[in-house]
Amino acid sequence: MITVNEQEILFEQNMTVADALRAAGEAIDDMTLVMMDGKVLPCGQDHLEPLEDGAHIKLLPILSGG
Repeated sequence: MITVNEQEILFEQNMTVADALRAAGEAIDDMTLVMMDGKVLPCGQDHLEPLEDGAHIKLLPILSGG
């Protein structure tokens, strides 16, 4: 199982972060950080990261203000 924002997703072989996000019904944009297993993924490359069974993905919106 993969966890995306506390939602469990069935792990599939050769699954990427983008695959897991789609399965969870999540979308990311330029104002969202993606963390996998406690580390922030490089912007723009998060969809390429391969997953292992048991991975934990968390989406963190970037807040701005002034």
